[in-house]
Amino acid sequence: MCGEILHNDHSILSTNELLESMRYGGYRNPATALAELIDNSFDAKGNKIDVVCIDKIDHNMKNMVDRLHDVVVIDNGEGMTKDILWDALRFGVGTRRKRSGMGRFGMGLPYASMSQCRRVDVYTWQKPGEVFRTYLDLDYIQKNNKREIPEPEQSKIPKEFKEFSNIISNRSGTIVVWSNLDRCIWKKSSTLISKSEQIIGRTYRKFLNKGELQIQMISVSSGVVRKVLKVRPNDPLYLMKNSSAPEPWHKEEMFQLDGEKPYEYFIIKDEWGNKHKVVARFTFAKDTARMPKGGIVAGNLPHGKHAQTNLGVSLLRGGRELNMDQNLIQTYNPLERWWGAEIEFPPALDEFFGINNNKQDATNFTAMTKHFIRVQDDERVSGDESENTGSDGEEDMSRIVSTMLRRIRSMRRGIKKQEEGRKSIKDERHDKDGSPQPTVFTSKIENRRAEGHTGTTDQQMIEQTKEERIENVKQKIKDYVPPSELDQKALSIVEDKENVRFQKGELSGFFLFDINFSGGVEIITINTNHNAYKNLLSLVEDLPNEMTIEEAVVRLTNAKKGLRLLLSSWARMEDEKAHNDKKRKELGDTRYDWCKMMDEFLDI
Repeated sequence: MCGEILHNDHSILSTNELLESMRYGGYRNPATALAELIDNSFDAKGNKIDVVCIDKIDHNMKNMVDRLHDVVVIDNGEGMTKDILWDALRFGVGTRRKRSGMGRFGMGLPYASMSQCRRVDVYTWQKPGEVFRTYLDLDYIQKNNKREIPEPEQSKIPKEFKEFSNIISNRSGTIVVWSNLDRCIWKKSSTLISKSEQIIGRTYRKFLNKGELQIQMISVSSGVVRKVLKVRPNDPLYLMKNSSAPEPWHKEEMFQLDGEKPYEYFIIKDEWGNKHKVVARFTFAKDTARMPKGGIVAGNLPHGKHAQTNLGVSLLRGGRELNMDQNLIQTYNPLERWWGAEIEFPPALDEFFGINNNKQDATNFTAMTKHFIRVQDDERVSGDESENTGSDGEEDMSRIVSTMLRRIRSMRRGIKKQEEGRKSIKDERHDKDGSPQPTVFTSKIENRRAEGHTGTTDQQMIEQTKEERIENVKQKIKDYVPPSELDQKALSIVEDKENVRFQKGELSGFFLFDINFSGGVEIITINTNHNAYKNLLSLVEDLPNEMTIEEAVVRLTNAKKGLRLLLSSWARMEDEKAHNDKKRKELGDTRYDWCKMMDEFLDI
């Protein structure tokens, strides 16, 4: 009987539960799921792909707004026969498993589709007038206890698809339709397109750049095409022209090859003993890309923000990006955006790199990078850097990662020199002759102590030995200081009697700054991700060596606006939080205490 549970069914797999559980297969977002369909189209010799995102009125919502209703992927590939289509929606029954293609495990179409929607329809044809269609519908399967894909039937391509896309030809092609999008986190076509452009542009950058692949993203609302976006290559090495980088860097190279040896080559054996080449490439920003403009530092300009979204080591399998591995980056360091690195390997080395079933990670590479970061606490990278053709996979992977780490550290040093070349601001702790002097912060704190006001750091200075204070300070600054400089930096902080230390980093959440009291020092970490830093503090901190009057006026004007918005945000917070007299008094007292301290500290 339909829908009845068969208690004497002892199958290894339970269809309903299995399909539901497989929907949580680890696709990071809808764009990575769409990439699986693009892989299939490219493997089917399709060089033009349209991703049509269709909005329709959601009558279940009060405001009757447009919501994403269907996602349609159309290609001009060679299409499928009826029998191949019948297998295409079955899990694990792939039709293209050659190592030379993008496909691998025979899971892509149903696996990716079901991660986003409850129904997927597929239309395909290999000659005019002979279109076959079948579907996978979770609700229908569960309601009727079905276990088979419906036999493909002859059909017609929906008329509206031809109106939205001009690549549907009479020769051959395939159309995949996602509907009932219950797990798609992006709810409007405009959102899906804007967020997918960068990911898809980076994933297929090699093919887009060579003209081997054209991808369009089309937004449709109320039956009308609202936007057509041609996906451009998004190159994290910033060497490609006509890329998605902001102007003027969309037409020219923003980075340059690193050093006399911009490429590293490794010869690796696969599980059958065949040799394959792995290539690593390295770039860092041109000095002109690092220059401020209009009083704004390069990191806060459009191209600097674009580079921030491409942090990490790009892993390329046969030219197609799998992932941006971020284990080797320093997430707290805003200068990390100014270098690029990628590793490209052939599909024959899938086992060596540990490619997972949705082609989003190389688990063996990731594990080795985590190992290196955990055990390496200085600038040296051990291991033989020469070519190794042995069969020991772990040794070979260690050699690749150690080389990557060495080259990245070298680029960091070069980028730091670029930074120092633009800044000639002396440390305010030193007089003109270079001797240490108390900072303005220290003098204010000493005045407070003289008046009898004490805090946690004052007690630490009394109770802790010099060695204990140095070790405690090291623990709080180790993520913000190069390992080779850590011991000396902690020693100088304690010996110079620094009561306050400022450092910059990328913090989680919405804190503008974090505070630690350690070793007798108030350690303040400023969050460079916070808009108050980007649009206020950076305007007066990250100063170029030379600045025109016009640039200075722009900075001061923006700083004034930022400061007033800062105070306005506090006022609004009190307005929304002070629901009764008690809460209003608590907030008012906190504001008074801070403003009183502010008045004293700003008396300079």
